[in-house]
Order: sequence, then C-alpha cells, then structure tokens
Amino acid sequence: MSGAGQGALRPASAEDAPALTAFLSGLGLAMPDGPDAVIRHWRALWIDNPALARHAPDVALGWVLEDGGAIRGFFGNIPQLAHVGDAEILVSIARAWAVEKSYRGETPRLCEEFFSQTGIDLVLISSASAPAGKRCLDFGGARMPQPGYGDILYWIVDAPGFLRAAFRKKGRAAATAWWLGLAASVPLDFTMRLSGRRPYGRLDGVTPVPISGVDADFDELWRAKRRELPETLFACRDATTLKWYFGLGAGAAETRFLRLDRDGKLRGYAVLVREDAPAIGLKRIKIADLMLIEDDPKLLAALLAGAYEYALAKGCHVVELVGLPAGLRAQTLRHKPYSRPMPTFPFFYKALQPDLEVRLADPNAWYVTAFDGDTALL
Repeated sequence: MSGAGQGALRPASAEDAPALTAFLSGLGLAMPDGPDAVIRHWRALWIDNPALARHAPDVALGWVLEDGGAIRGFFGNIPQLAHVGDAEILVSIARAWAVEKSYRGETPRLCEEFFSQTGIDLVLISSASAPAGKRCLDFGGARMPQPGYGDILYWIVDAPGFLRAAFRKKGRAAATAWWLGLAASVPLDFTMRLSGRRPYGRLDGVTPVPISGVDADFDELWRAKRRELPETLFACRDATTLKWYFGLGAGAAETRFLRLDRDGKLRGYAVLVREDAPAIGLKRIKIADLMLIEDDPKLLAALLAGAYEYALAKGCHVVELVGLPAGLRAQTLRHKPYSRPMPTFPFFYKALQPDLEVRLADPNAWYVTAFDGDTALL
C-alpha cells in the first residue's frame, strides 16, 4: 500500500465491488443498478474473465485511492489477452478511471500504477477523454497510429428518425424536432437514394444469431485470421472470449452476431450491439467487431448490407462503425458511409516490452475495432 501524498493507494479486490459502484455512480459513471447486478458486473470483469487463466495470479484488477475511510479515486484494470501470430501478449485495459475533484492532484499516482505494471506486455486506454489522453502521453504512452479510428462511419437507415434525434441534440423541443425532422428528411432521403448511400451485398448465408450461437466455427475463423496476418496484433477472439465480452453489457440479450457462411464454412462475422440514446430518441446499432477471411470485398459487402438490413428490421435510425485496419476501412468507404469526428482521439497505448514498442509504432501492426479495450462496454 502506498501512503505518500493525499490518501493511500492499494490494489482493488472483488470485495470492493459495492463501494466502488457507489463511488463511480456518485461521479456520474453509468453503473449496474441493484446488488445482484453489481455482483454480476464485477464478477464478470474480475473473476469470470477467461484471460485471467493466462495472467499471473496476482495480476492487478485496479487501484483504489482511500482517505478518511472512504474511496476517493479509482483506476480500474481489465486483464486481457492478445496475439501476434502464435505469440501471446498480456494486456491490461483501463476501465472506469475516476477521481474526486478535491483529490485530482493524486491522479498521477494512479496513472503510475497502471503504466508501470510488471508482468504485462501492453496497456491500453481505448475511451480516453482529452485530459486522459494527455496523461497517457505524459507517462510514455502514444496514440494508436491509425488516425482513421478517430472518425465514426455511419449509414442513415431512417432519415426522419435520425434527423429528429439530431434536432433534439441541438436543443429543440420534441414537437419541433419532429416536424423539422420530417421536413428535412425529404431532401436527405432523396439525396441518399440518388447517391446510393447504403451498403449493398448478397445476403445469402448471412444469419443473425444471439451470443449463445457463437460456436467452434468462430475458433477456426480466429485461427485462420491469425495465420493470414501473422505480424498483426489481434485482441483474442476465440469463441469463449467473444461470448464473455459481449455478454457483459446490460443489453447483451439484444446483441447479435451476423455470421456469414459460404461453402459450408464460417467466412466472416459482424457483431451488432444496440446502443440507443433515449434522451434524444435515437435508435442505433453499432458494429462493435468485424472479421472476415482474406478481407474479401464481397464478404465485407454482405456483412455491411446485413447490418443495415438488420437495423432496418429493428426500426433503428443509424448504423455506426469505428476502427478497422486501413485496407478494410478503405473498402468500407466504398459503401459511402457518412463520417463524423469524435470529440477527441480516444485510443492510446504503452508497450512495456521494447520489441513490442517498435512493432506497434507501425500502423499496419494493428487490427482495432470497438471490441478492443472497453469501448463496446460503455
């Protein structure tokens, strides 16, 4: 335990779950509601996590700043696993980083614990605010070297609904936004139809399945993709990890894997996560992960078209996508999505092994989607 500075630092434990939930909720972070949900949430992150079997028994789960018998700060940690070819990379992912205002001066102590871990190869922060990004740089981290990750690609599925939400976001009253959205949707819808601003592809073999439908076929695809790109860093995507990760959120029952089967084999998949914004009435599907064999353009078209059609069937207004390596992202742009920048670039990393530091400076070394880090959990 560290006692220097204001308050004492100690490692977090699973027993901290109720107090941490109350602390984080008090600072405005979205957390599970109810004692059973709290226990399930932290147990899933810190006990049921399949990556823990590959980490040291004493791997950090996070760090708690205490003072006066109360929690004043927290830097959460999710142990994860990645691969470069057959090599395992031990990863720590930042999660739920928060400090009381009067204790913000102690933030560097929490950062020091995270960025100087032992027994870890790589640390990631995938949902960094501007101040958090600056902290990453101060502690020797770097921006993930794919600038396109800072732009959200999206296809409008329902123009009136999308525009109503946009006007609500700008502060218009619900009734006013409804009429403005309806009026503005006419020219927008005409323009989208004329310019073909939606993905098109063959839908045969594209099947939406729940998380429980992730099977051994996904393991084979995962192994094939690593053989295909042996120099690329991939977060672990075996079936066990996929089911664990996408089963964490409160909306897991609505998550769907679009599996693409051709010639009797799984050739690709896209993960569709429902992430609505009720305050403005936006109904949204996010493509939280996408992988296909040999980056085949026809397979990509099928998955993107399948995501669009699924969103249409569910009454959603928009489909969003972040990330993908440069080549696959360039293919995606051929399907004419709209694009908007994130407020700040969110993805930072620090390699704690010299050879990995050199490797990850190359933009082509990364395969990153919203699945990496905690982005899809927010």
